[in-house]
Amino acid sequence: MKVPAIHLITAILLLTAIQGCRKGGVSHEKQGEIIYNIEYLENGLKNFNTDMLPKKLVVRFKDNNTAMEITGFFGLFSICNVVNTRKKTNITYLNVLDKKFYYEGDFDEPAVGFGSIPKLEIKEGKQTKEICGYIAREAYVLLPDNNVPIPVYYTTDIPIKDPNRATPYRDIKGVLLEFYLNVSVLKMKLTATSIYFKEIDDAVFARRKGYTRVSRKQMEELLYKLMK
Repeated sequence: MKVPAIHLITAILLLTAIQGCRKGGVSHEKQGEIIYNIEYLENGLKNFNTDMLPKKLVVRFKDNNTAMEITGFFGLFSICNVVNTRKKTNITYLNVLDKKFYYEGDFDEPAVGFGSIPKLEIKEGKQTKEICGYIAREAYVLLPDNNVPIPVYYTTDIPIKDPNRATPYRDIKGVLLEFYLNVSVLKMKLTATSIYFKEIDDAVFARRKGYTRVSRKQMEELLYKLMK
């Protein structure tokens, strides 16, 4: 019995929709994007509840370059760290309303927003779990002032060299799929929900125009004032 074309198309669309958190898109191997859900474990902001805070982090990658961006407050705020490995640049861009600022740090420097991060002690765990179609490996992070190990999960199957260069997890050489961040007075858990291999425009990793250069201290003060 022949299946009507409209039914066949509907079935294909439904099958695609129910796949959930999976690898998707056209395979370009070394380029694509990862979308993370942000869960707020602790909110130290007095004037904002978590419903108003950003809900996702987007990481775009191509040829070992990465652009890590959070947008929030109804699109009025965004912060993006761009690491360009070919040009050896590490730049954080901040948009607040119609104001644009950037800070250019050392190539291996943690991105603005992480504060003064101590060196993390990383130990391999024994567990694995599936996240977005990948078998993620467990690692434990030990902080100098915390005796409780923090479990995170990562994969080495996504082809990005030193993907955590601008984060506190820079000693983990795989792509993080579930991890934790403290940014100013916010404590967050981030979990990958979608991974797409697709064409990424080189302009994502290029130096942006129209931004005012500031020091790291000045940008951190801007972030702190925004969060008050």
